[in-house]
Amino acid sequence: MPDAPACASCSLDISVLVELGDREGPGIVGEQAWINRSDDGDYYLSSSLAGEEGLIRFSQDGVFQEVIGREGEGPGEYVWPRLMGGSADDLTILDVAGRRLTTIRNGEVSTISMSFVPKRHALLPDGRHLYNAIVFEPDRIGHPFHVYDSESRRITRSFGDEGVRVDRSSRSQNAMNRPIAVAADGHIWAARVNRYQIDKWGLGGDRIARIERDAPWFRPWLDFPDGAPIEDRPLPELVGVRDWGDDLLMVVVRVADSEWKPVRPARIERGHELITAAQHEKIYDTVIEVLDTRLGTVVARTQVDAHAWSVIGNDGFYSYAEHSDLGEPKHVVWSVGLSGYSR
Repeated sequence: MPDAPACASCSLDISVLVELGDREGPGIVGEQAWINRSDDGDYYLSSSLAGEEGLIRFSQDGVFQEVIGREGEGPGEYVWPRLMGGSADDLTILDVAGRRLTTIRNGEVSTISMSFVPKRHALLPDGRHLYNAIVFEPDRIGHPFHVYDSESRRITRSFGDEGVRVDRSSRSQNAMNRPIAVAADGHIWAARVNRYQIDKWGLGGDRIARIERDAPWFRPWLDFPDGAPIEDRPLPELVGVRDWGDDLLMVVVRVADSEWKPVRPARIERGHELITAAQHEKIYDTVIEVLDTRLGTVVARTQVDAHAWSVIGNDGFYSYAEHSDLGEPKHVVWSVGLSGYSR
């Protein structure tokens, strides 16, 4: 796939949708966060303070509404919860660290335990769940994708084994880490974080297509350096993909800031040099591309001065920022739009 965008009249429009994290009580959030948007448009955020605060709900315009749950391991309690989907009266919440799945329907809470640690997730059109995870079972090890039926509480199918050696090393973890998204045709898009490679998989386990880019600004890597990127230029990382239909695929990649320079560690803990989320913002930019998967071309590309933590919804991503006067954390949700495009 050529690196130059094929559509001269096309451009990507990046705009701020909402900022999350106010200054009143539980509305204050931690530096690290996972954010998702519900079917009715509210935002659900779990942060590095989530051990005390549970899942924080904000309205569509960013106003703090409530805290769902609390720290713990019982029903309605979480270690690090993430919204999987649903609306205010019918939520599905995944506790990644606690390995539990919770549903809240009309105030009734139901929690089940899971036998594996899910890394990424997607809701399939038929209501089943798809997880990206390393499952250490003889017939599932090596498969990065697992279809899970919450009614029977079991994995019904695992697929995607391409001969990656699976162990507990960071190299193995990076190789098995796959951002996933449901395709417009019901299949699955799955990307590599350490190379510009995106596959389309059928739920039966067949690989349908592969997109592999030899982009000069994204060189593949095997081992992510230990610790924070303080002295060495940060490696690129594919953050997520989203299917826009009409054979268009949005790809979000974290890259070194265009004005990158080494930073000083904010603190040292147990011999590890650490930097703050604000420093992460200074050393990373985000590249957004839209690909035409049928023609095999880049439609449009842009680079923005923000550190994308993850994608959200079908057309956005979010980053970290701070309230300028007090330095309190907040998270910014961005929207991506394509203009000037026609078939």
